[in-house]
Amino acid sequence: MKLLAAVVSSCLVLGCSDVEEDNFDVRTFAGGEECLAKAADFDPDVILLDINMPGMDGIETCRRLKEMPELQAVPVVFITGQRDDDPTTVEALEAGGNDFMSKDASQPIVIARLNCQITISRTQRQLRRLAMTDELTGLFSRRFLFDSLRRTVKAASRAHPGSVGCLLADLDHFKTINDVQGHMAGDAVLRSCAEVIRSSTRESDIVGRFGGEEFIAILPDTNLEGSMFVAEKIRAAVEKSCSTTVSIGVSVLEPVQGEELRRDTVLEESLRMIIHRADTAMYASKRGGRNRVTAWHDGME
Repeated sequence: MKLLAAVVSSCLVLGCSDVEEDNFDVRTFAGGEECLAKAADFDPDVILLDINMPGMDGIETCRRLKEMPELQAVPVVFITGQRDDDPTTVEALEAGGNDFMSKDASQPIVIARLNCQITISRTQRQLRRLAMTDELTGLFSRRFLFDSLRRTVKAASRAHPGSVGCLLADLDHFKTINDVQGHMAGDAVLRSCAEVIRSSTRESDIVGRFGGEEFIAILPDTNLEGSMFVAEKIRAAVEKSCSTTVSIGVSVLEPVQGEELRRDTVLEESLRMIIHRADTAMYASKRGGRNRVTAWHDGME
């Protein structure tokens, strides 16, 4: 179990050694700026902040931590010498703090409250993981995919922009499998195809079940040539390892200027376009005889 003792001031009665004795892995930072710069490197279970610190105080540090995607779900526990009804304590909680403790709190109380926050955080993390996962295949769910695509498109339009590839794959003659062999056999085919598709992509790629027998793969920093290579790799692997084949459509979204993405309509239109084009290309693969890969091009409808 890890405790990130972030920006614990020298006047704090609780020493880090007290917590370390209870099997916590402690990292102490000198100020709010250092905490913001380095906290994510330690993947903390909980962050401990002193409200009153030199430079950036604990409240402002908490606000900024909650703006960081990789840390916003980590519970923040404040250490304070103020009374419970002090306005500063209320402000700390309103800034995103999850709990607070007195500087003269006994060690058992400190440990118990930290463990409580860690338990709550891990339970919430598990619930989020379940919400973003398709139960049958273990791939990402449709809702999570759209959120991931938004983040990927935004990231591709920053300082070092790159293209974003989108593959939409539909299993061929899947209805026949369900009708002839039954839905349990159909589920087994879905699971095996999901595993083949996932193993044919990079760790940085985002693969999910789009719905029914459709799968989608989002490929950051991948141009058309690279996207076609991955799609053909998936097609061949499914044909070899699964009791069906797959038709795949490929589209690529070129970077959108960051200024334009500040307009929500531009971002949503970009997302709609990349998926629509991949879907159009996938149906072209179906019409072309199935078990093939087709790239979207101008004029294709």
